[in-house]
Amino acid sequence: MCTDICVLHTAVDAYNRGYRIVVHADAVASFNPQGQEWALGHFERTLGASVVVG
Repeated sequence: MCTDICVLHTAVDAYNRGYRIVVHADAVASFNPQGQEWALGHFERTLGASVVVG
């Protein structure tokens, strides 16, 4: 799934509904490496998500 498109919009929807968000970085990808890094940071900084690496 595209981290900076599909996963991002799903995470924002979950956040707006009050869900706790956990993103496994190894389970998502993007066509754009900069978009990937931005989205992973956005999950943590803006949505309060836990980003699991490894």
